[in-house]
Amino acid sequence: MPDRKQTPTHVLTAEAVRWGIEALASQRLHPTFVMYLHLRTQQRAGKLSEASASSDELLALIRMPGNPTKPYYFPLIDRGQRRPGELLSSFWRAGNIPGSWSPGSISRLKHGGWMGRSTGEYFLPRDHVGRALSELLYDVPVSALALGAYFLRNDGFIIAGTPGPSDLIEAFRLRFDYPDDAQEEFAILFNVDLPTNVDFDWFAQSDPPVTLNS
Repeated sequence: MPDRKQTPTHVLTAEAVRWGIEALASQRLHPTFVMYLHLRTQQRAGKLSEASASSDELLALIRMPGNPTKPYYFPLIDRGQRRPGELLSSFWRAGNIPGSWSPGSISRLKHGGWMGRSTGEYFLPRDHVGRALSELLYDVPVSALALGAYFLRNDGFIIAGTPGPSDLIEAFRLRFDYPDDAQEEFAILFNVDLPTNVDFDWFAQSDPPVTLNS
């Protein structure tokens, strides 16, 4: 598992990131689940009132080079037909994401509208976990491994021993603040199944500099 005292530093392989994108694309997921994870992290830190859809911490999760007019890329979609392994052009998103995820804009959504208020504040009700499961995940827990493979694609990891997918799940839990005391929440929203039919390495050693996630 991730360990602050050990070396070397690892990064995710391109194959692992690609697997995460394909796994997420195969499931119906509401795009604002990204914002939900961010707001929940801010709430646990006592900073929900400071949350912003323009936060670099949030936008770094979905920022991707490669498209001159659409700077964001995330394979969380809730519409359209999907074929295994297909990467849709709709995964690319224009630069108006912060406006779309502002409190007022979110408050008008059919699904997830409870995360924002028209008066300009973000809000998470007491039953936000159940609502996230039903409205943002459509009652199917999402792979923590796939989310980690995509959202942590630019991070570095200090891992003791031979790294594997379980380390990535632990890193995802750390990044989005799901410690042991939040296990009940975590178990409702995420599955921790490990794929058995992959023939790639999840991690590779990397030369610094990297952003450490340990």
